[in-house]
Order: sequence, then C-alpha cells, then structure tokens
Amino acid sequence: MLSAMKKSTFLSLFSLGLILFISLFSLKEKRCFLRDDFSFKSNFSFQSPFLDPNKTSQPEPPDFLLTENLYLQAILPPILISPNVYAQIVIGQQPNNEIRKHLVKEGETIWTIANQYGLKTETIIWANDLKDEIIRPGQELIILPVDGLIHVVKEQESLEEIAQKYQANLEQILAFNDLALSDEIFENQVLIIPGGKMPRPQKREEPFSPNFSTHNFYGQSHNYPYGYCTWWVAQKRPVPSWGNAKDWLDNAQNSGFPVCKGSYCPPQVGAIISLKGPAGYGHVGYVEKVEGNKVIFSEMNYIGWGKMNYRSLKIGDPQIKGYIY
Repeated sequence: MLSAMKKSTFLSLFSLGLILFISLFSLKEKRCFLRDDFSFKSNFSFQSPFLDPNKTSQPEPPDFLLTENLYLQAILPPILISPNVYAQIVIGQQPNNEIRKHLVKEGETIWTIANQYGLKTETIIWANDLKDEIIRPGQELIILPVDGLIHVVKEQESLEEIAQKYQANLEQILAFNDLALSDEIFENQVLIIPGGKMPRPQKREEPFSPNFSTHNFYGQSHNYPYGYCTWWVAQKRPVPSWGNAKDWLDNAQNSGFPVCKGSYCPPQVGAIISLKGPAGYGHVGYVEKVEGNKVIFSEMNYIGWGKMNYRSLKIGDPQIKGYIY
C-alpha cells in the first residue's frame, strides 16, 4: 500500500515537472519574437533564426552560404528573403587570347567559317589579308579569339596611337594582351586589337619582312621547310631532325638535350619554347628575353605563313608546354 502511494506521488511530481518544463520552453520561444524586431539568434544552429533581444552582443552569422563551392545563396528563411542565387563565382578561368588556325574545306565560305567561330566576316578578312575575299579548299586561315584585328608593333609606335588608328578601346587592348602598362609594347610584337576596325579607306602598307637568316645556323640545323615555326627556330640555334613541333620536347630529351616540361618551367634566353598549336603539329619559338614573370620569344607562322613576330606570355600560361635548353 505504501509502495503504491510512493509510486503515485512520484508520477504526479514527474508530470508536474514536465508541464512546467514545456511551459517555460514555450515562453522562451515566444520571447524570441518581439513584434517586428527581427534579429538573429546567437546560437545559429538552433531552429529559430532570431536573436534573444535581452543579450547585449551576439556574433552575426553570414548573410550568404557558399553552396557547391560555386554559388552564393541567401540563408535567411523564406519569410524574410527568397533563397535565390545572387552570384556565381567563376574559378580558374582565364581569358582566351590565343590565335587558332582553320583549314578550309570544300564548300566552306568566309561567312560559314565566321559563323562557326562566332565572328564577323570582316574579322576573317582582315586577319588573313584577303584582298579578293575568296578562299579555297586547303587554304589555312587565321582565326582570332574575338572580333577585331591583328597589329604588329612598329618602331617608336605607341599603344595610344594604335588604339586611335583602329578606333579601339585602350583598356581592352591592355587587358586582352595581358599588358599592365601601355609602354610595355616593343617592336615587332603581335597584338590582338579587340573591337578594332580597319581604317577606311584602307591604307595599303608594305608587307612586314624583317631580315631573315637563311643559313640554317651555318649548316648545323636540319633543313626544315621555309615559312614554318620549326624553320625559324632552326635559323636561331642548331636543331637536329626532331620532326613536327609537337614532338620536339620528347625527341630533344631522347637526343640528350636538357628539357623541362610544364608551363612553370624556368625560361632562359636562347631556349626553345614549346607551345600548344594546331592539332597534329604543335608550335615552337625562340626565347629572346625574360622580363620579370614574362617570357618574350620570336616565332614564325603564328600570324601567317612566312611571317615572323614577337610575342610575350606569362610564366605558367597554359599555352606553354615546356622548354629545350
């Protein structure tokens, strides 16, 4: 009998305590809302997204969350802000400023090729100096990465003059050619002029023809066909028979030449720079100068067969495959 009374008393006390606990918990929840006072709760992991107004200082949670390491999304509940995507973070993208080549196929026209690459027909015409605007199967065309034109810097020419000549934006020229200052340009450097327009009436200029060496490095180089990138490098230093430019790194290594593969390899004056090029062929140049984090090299057949120009790339540029020292 006594045991039954104790059990009844215990259950009564337990029930009373549970009711008090639920009442206090509900009262605490209600105190989180003070009419229109919307503050964040200090314990952000709790279900309620509002702060206790009685506390003097609480750490503020972030306004947005990074989801999938790519999107910024609002974390406020739907009653305050719709959880829409506000911004997309672009990671590791680099503007494409590389000139490509296109081999004309049967039935293709300037219009169809321009449409294929998302360019204006004028861009194809200007880049390839097409006087009669006629193309033929098997012809190799230069394809710019953006509408505009190519310019090879002349002696004592300023970037401001170039921009004015082609009615182009100076800042866009700087950005697209990875130039920090307008005085970084040098003679015979090839520039892409985004949005540039050929002057009208077009002034006919003498073709660019620097004094090429044709001694094949005094007979020490393999006799590569004239007009290609391999021929040009073979005029600058002794080069054995290494085949197409895409095979030079491996073949040079097999021949006992010191080779470094990778875009972050240290460039040296006199080294051969190996670059990504047209599929099946590759591309090479001759390192003329190293300035800070840039390598400056001469090359041929980048802006047209038999044409030589200078170009600069930052160390680590994905176009660089490596060097032959």
